[in-house]
Amino acid sequence: MAKLAETPLLVILVLLQSDTRLPVAETSTADEEYMHRLAAATGAERLLGWKADSDPCNGSWVGVTCAPFDGNRIIQIDVRGLLRGGGTLPELDRQAGSLSHLRMLDLGDNNLTGPVPTLFLDRLLTLRLDGNAFSGLPHSFFRGMPELHYFSISDNPRLEEWGLWSDLLSLTELRVFNASNANINGTLQVFLGNLGAFPALAEVSLARNRLTGVVPEKLVSQSIAKLDLSSNGLSGSINFINNLASSITDLRLDHNHFSGPFPADLSGLYLLSVFSVAHNRLTGVVPPSLARVWRLSWVSVSDNLLQGPVPELPDSVKTDFAEAAVKGSFCRLDVHGPCDQETSSLLSVAAAFHYPEILAVSWRRDDPCDGWLGIHCGDGDGGGGGRNKVTGVNLSRLGLNGTIDPAFASLLYLEAIILAGNNLTGTVQASILQMPSLRVLDVSTTALEGTVLSVRHDVLILADGNRGGLNVTAIAASGSFSSSRFQLSEATTPFLTSAAVFVALFGY
Repeated sequence: MAKLAETPLLVILVLLQSDTRLPVAETSTADEEYMHRLAAATGAERLLGWKADSDPCNGSWVGVTCAPFDGNRIIQIDVRGLLRGGGTLPELDRQAGSLSHLRMLDLGDNNLTGPVPTLFLDRLLTLRLDGNAFSGLPHSFFRGMPELHYFSISDNPRLEEWGLWSDLLSLTELRVFNASNANINGTLQVFLGNLGAFPALAEVSLARNRLTGVVPEKLVSQSIAKLDLSSNGLSGSINFINNLASSITDLRLDHNHFSGPFPADLSGLYLLSVFSVAHNRLTGVVPPSLARVWRLSWVSVSDNLLQGPVPELPDSVKTDFAEAAVKGSFCRLDVHGPCDQETSSLLSVAAAFHYPEILAVSWRRDDPCDGWLGIHCGDGDGGGGGRNKVTGVNLSRLGLNGTIDPAFASLLYLEAIILAGNNLTGTVQASILQMPSLRVLDVSTTALEGTVLSVRHDVLILADGNRGGLNVTAIAASGSFSSSRFQLSEATTPFLTSAAVFVALFGY
């Protein structure tokens, strides 16, 4: 029995020691011809030993992988950083089928020059051209690689300006698109605005280019885990980030022109680890919901127009909040703590106006009486001691949009609210008219609606020219605003009336 069991092994050993050899297929003529041209054009003959009279699939060609059971076709070329002498890429012979079985081509970090030729490579999955000095891409470049999964052309600053063309949409299998510092101009509307175009797209890097315009509100793919749009000229809001909530882990939007407030609720970004929005024009407060993004490791918000308290995050999260505070963001220089009550109230007012930049530029730190636009202060206690209080708010004709927040009512010493000539909608809350110190409310030439009940004869309400049809109804005993401090003509316009009232009250 032992002898019988050893017989198959013996047969195998005899066969291995015999002189019989299986024939090795020669490399495809089309592949071989192109590889010899590539060797000459890039200096690989000298640098890598790609000999002109040898077969690229004989095992001696560094970085070249062939498939011997598939006609000995070349399936991989990986010469990253091995062709430092530069050179150019020769055109493929499409009719002959040059490299038609190629699956991976990595030419990165080689200082290659000249234009990139059109690559008609139907089976190509990975293409890396980063770290070179290419001069241009053909306009139909992406149409010849329908199976492409991974594309990188980052750090090619000498490329002729190019845009994210519509032929990119043919890359339906695309997973990674890295094109930072590649002289891209135009907008993101075509590339990231076509819903469902890239169902598996997971990583996009377009940093340090010349992109402008807004980021589409509904992004092309909700599977993106890494998105780097830093150092461009992008603008508009960052509300689009909530459409990435189910996938995003690394989001870099710094060094752009994004403006407006943060989305109110960020807690849905539960996978987010890196979040950078520094060096933009973002306004308002960082929402407390950021603290509920429990995977955060790095947050950068410096050099914006942020207001309000410093957000409280776990100690494990590294931030630049201290730097941002020193440069004027947040109401306090120390890391934690609420803003002053009047500051908080006025920021609520600003929130109802969508945190406009004209206010964010001026409404900084924690003292509204320190030069805030449209804010007048006086000795609210009447005794000359203590900190001044906000006694007047004049935000007329600033192009404000939004509604009138009832937080006005918490400004206990407020005597005048002048909001004329803005695009305000909604109505006026009754709590504002019940403020004990209020003497003037000017909401003329706005778009407010509803009915304002005038319950006090000592409050002057101006609502003329209101496009929303605001109605002021007196329900108390009638009487005119009779203070001797106001000398008003019946022909005076609402704006001049409110201006005269404000000057009479506050002296400017």
